[in-house]
Amino acid sequence: MLGNERALSQNQVLLLFVVLSFVYVFPIVRADYAYVDDNWRALLQAQDAWRNQGRILLEWLYTLLTFSEATINIFPLPLLIGISALALAMARLTFWLFPRPGITSCLVILPVLCNPFFLGNLTYQYDGPGMVLALVAVICAITCRTEQRYVRGLVAALLIAATLSLYQLAISLFIGLCIVEYVRGVKDKVAVQALLVTLMERVVQLIVGGLIYFFTAYQLAIDTRGSRLPIDQQWFEVVWQKFCFSMQMLGLLIASSGNVLAVALLLGASAGLILFMTSIRQMQGRLPGKLGVALLYLLSLVTLIWNVPGMMLFLSEPNLEARNFIGFSAVLVLLFFLNYEVLGRIWPGLRWLLIIPTLFMFAFSYAYGQVIIAKKEFESAMAHYIANDLVSRSELRSVNKYYYLRAPGDGNWLPRGHGAMIHMPLLRYILSGSNSVLHAQFFPRLGINNVIGGEHGVFDQLAAAGRVGEPLVDNKFYSIYVTGAQGFIVMKPIQEDENYNKNWPRVP
Repeated sequence: MLGNERALSQNQVLLLFVVLSFVYVFPIVRADYAYVDDNWRALLQAQDAWRNQGRILLEWLYTLLTFSEATINIFPLPLLIGISALALAMARLTFWLFPRPGITSCLVILPVLCNPFFLGNLTYQYDGPGMVLALVAVICAITCRTEQRYVRGLVAALLIAATLSLYQLAISLFIGLCIVEYVRGVKDKVAVQALLVTLMERVVQLIVGGLIYFFTAYQLAIDTRGSRLPIDQQWFEVVWQKFCFSMQMLGLLIASSGNVLAVALLLGASAGLILFMTSIRQMQGRLPGKLGVALLYLLSLVTLIWNVPGMMLFLSEPNLEARNFIGFSAVLVLLFFLNYEVLGRIWPGLRWLLIIPTLFMFAFSYAYGQVIIAKKEFESAMAHYIANDLVSRSELRSVNKYYYLRAPGDGNWLPRGHGAMIHMPLLRYILSGSNSVLHAQFFPRLGINNVIGGEHGVFDQLAAAGRVGEPLVDNKFYSIYVTGAQGFIVMKPIQEDENYNKNWPRVP
């Protein structure tokens, strides 16, 4: 009976998560798409790049998996290992949140992986598995059940340090799950003192874990991308602009999922928040303590929203990419948890309605898989156009080195994916503005070894000095110039309409 959902064993919960997780990532494995940094990492161009970003554990992970010090591409093996570990971690998290979980209880935990913004992270053939394992470390820190408080705190702190050494932004999930834990404590009417002590333990774990990371892996970081935003007169304005931008991107998710589904989830969650708020009066403790719990309850929800972009708000990095929104996984878990509780109090069978947003997350993943396949096909075609010119024209074959200049602006012009990205606008954002039409490191797979990345400033200086003549090749997508022993492949911004259907004749 739907109203009497059967409790699952630990093995059954684990099996469910393994199956659903592999179904979810199948489109990414099938696409086998080299995303943003993957092209140059596959050519072993920066062996110490992770170390320089304070992510030494990711470097060690590939040393272990490839049996060498080189970052050899062994995709999808690392991703499959990471997803298997995450399925095990989500099973642990399920029993941490629910004493006797059923299938619908597992749906509450599934957004840890099925966060639509996390699809960009999973697409990275190199960085993605480390990001997944960072989530595993966070969940293990949250679910550590060692009875001795100091041992439990030390283990959690070490796991937090490991998280930061894999992918720093994953700490947003830890903060978010701490808020979920606090909300659950309010729902369960935990004694005021016990609830506040648990919250303080989490704060201490976070601080100690951060200190361990700072004095270990962080000392290897020399990359300036993680530098703090300078505190000056513009500081608050920049932070606020970043936050508003992140909220706009959440609006794209609502537009992609449909207003009815989003409004239903938000209404159910709002009812749950109000319902739990009334539980504070029944908690054991004095009135000042209850007032403090109520204030923290409200502040925790505000913190959860700010935690979506997380520490990116306070870094000098100007770009907020979809992969930065790991904290949104905790938002989804809380939304699902609140709806789970509200629906269960009306009638337990209504909890199966959580299948609807779950199906959306899976449908979105498969739509994204088709978009990156289209992107891969377009990039391959573009590279073949250029490679054909370089190997077939005698005046181009003699050039020793070509500098590849990417087109300015967004490179995600994609006619085949236009329809999907109109109806699911979040797809274009996840595809990433950093993902240009083509990368110079793509050409070696076509047998072209003399194309490297170039700078527009150098080319412009040569052109201004009259050292660049007319292009030897000039077509819709690019121009090829030759000056002496070097050449320039200059990509053009594509101004043509992306919508193919506008040119299709309509039947009156």
